[in-house]
Amino acid sequence: MVDTAGVQRRGRGRPSGSNGSDTRNKILRAAREVFSEVGYDAATFKDIAARADITRTSVNHYFHSKEELYETLFDSTRERIDSVVRTGLRKADAENGVVERISTFLHAAVNIDSADRSVAKFIVASLFDSFRNPEFGSRALGQLDEVRAFFLSTLESDVVRGTLRSDADLTAITEMLVAVMWGMSMYAGFVGTNDQLESVVDQFVELLAGRLFEGPSAETEPRLS
Repeated sequence: MVDTAGVQRRGRGRPSGSNGSDTRNKILRAAREVFSEVGYDAATFKDIAARADITRTSVNHYFHSKEELYETLFDSTRERIDSVVRTGLRKADAENGVVERISTFLHAAVNIDSADRSVAKFIVASLFDSFRNPEFGSRALGQLDEVRAFFLSTLESDVVRGTLRSDADLTAITEMLVAVMWGMSMYAGFVGTNDQLESVVDQFVELLAGRLFEGPSAETEPRLS
């Protein structure tokens, strides 16, 4: 008779030789990369398993469908984003001027990409997927709505304070800032490095503050603050 007293039993249905948490995280990381590269419709469990260097059976053990995997991935990415955004909002609220608050928020948002480049890629790709797959629309577009709300409330508060022109088109300025942040997300995920993005944010803040250009014409240019 074999003594099984000291043998650790693996979970029911778990692939042999696997660590549940590690395997699941490998799948999520691989899925984030594959979805970002080819989109939701073209991604397959076979591709994700190959990227994670595991069997397709292992992927099916943790996620029964591609939709379930995508939604789980979106939720986990959203939690990560929300944590960074909340930190950015808290720090931004402590600043006085509109430029300072926007600068603080953007620098905090840059940290989303600092540890894992695939996160920024997935943020961008999920928005494209939301247009091709309406069932994902409310989740993906909700990310933009939260950023839009922050920028608009920041601008409105500065109009009240008198640090932003009362006749400023707040809706247009808000959309400009959303567009800039969207572009920064694409840059972070597919073009530049995190250090390069930090420098981009620095220069954008200089532009908002009116400190980027010199000469007589610079004195007459309108400023955000």
